Amino acid sequence: MRGSGFLLPIVGLLGAGTAGAADVDLTEFKTTASVPPYYSARSYSASSWSVVGSISPTFTDNALFTRDNRRPDVYYEPDVSVRLDGNLTNDLSYRLYARAQYEAFSREKNSNFSVARMGARLTENWDGWRFSAIYEHRYDFDGIYRDVAFVSDDVMGSVARDFHVNNAAFSPLLLLTYRFSDLPEARRWRFDAVLGIEVKLDPRWSIVSTPLFEAYWFTDGLNTGRRDQLYSVDLGLKYNFASNVSLTTTVLYEARTSNVPLRRYRDLRIGPRLDFAF
Repeated sequence: MRGSGFLLPIVGLLGAGTAGAADVDLTEFKTTASVPPYYSARSYSASSWSVVGSISPTFTDNALFTRDNRRPDVYYEPDVSVRLDGNLTNDLSYRLYARAQYEAFSREKNSNFSVARMGARLTENWDGWRFSAIYEHRYDFDGIYRDVAFVSDDVMGSVARDFHVNNAAFSPLLLLTYRFSDLPEARRWRFDAVLGIEVKLDPRWSIVSTPLFEAYWFTDGLNTGRRDQLYSVDLGLKYNFASNVSLTTTVLYEARTSNVPLRRYRDLRIGPRLDFAF
C-alpha cells in the first residue's frame, strides 16, 4: 500500500539527492579484501559477522530538495547494516547484508523517508582492482517506516581500486545500476563516479573528501524521458577514536540539473557523522 503522504510529492522524492546519494556507500567498496590474514589457504569458507553503521545530525538549507520553496532544517539519520562476509577463493569474496536507514526532519516532516534493504555481493579481486556484482531488494517507506511506498530490485555492477601516495589515499569507484520497481516512476538507470580522498595528518586526524557525479535515466511512468545529473563536493575533518570508531564533520555542496526544470536544485549540508563497526 502506498501512503497518501507519498503520492503527492512522488516525482520530487525520487529526485531528492539525500536519498539517492545514501545508496552509494564508498566504505562498502573500500573494505573488500582478499582472504583476511587469519584465514588459512584451506579455510575459504570461513565467514564473519559484523554490525556497521553511522549516526549523523545534519543541517540542510533545502529540506524539500526543490528549486523553489527552499526551507532550512535539521535532520537525524541513523544507518545500520548487519553483514556476513567470507571468501570463496583467494580472490573471490562475498557479502550478505541487511541494512536500515531513515532521515527524520525536525520541522519538514513531509521530507521524512526510510529504507530497508537486503542484498548480496560478489567481488573479484584482480591485480589490485575490485569488480563487484550486487543484487539488492529494498523497501522505500512513506515517512519513518509507515506505509510501503514502493518495492524495488537493484542490479549493480562496479569497479573500484585504492591508490596510496605518501599519506594520502585515493579510492575511485564506478557503479552502474538498473532499478526494477512496482512503481513505474522509480524505474531507472543510474551511473555513479565517486572519488574517496583521505589525507592523514597524524594517526588520529585526517582530511577527507568524496566528490561524486551521478547520472539518472528514468524509463517509465510520469518520469519517462527524464534525465538528471547530480554533482556533489565536500570537505571534512575526521577523528579516529579507534580503528572501528570515527567522527567526521563535513561541509557538502550539492547541485542537481535535469531536463525537468522543477527537479533542478542546490543544497548545502553541514554536520558531524559518527561511524562505527563491530
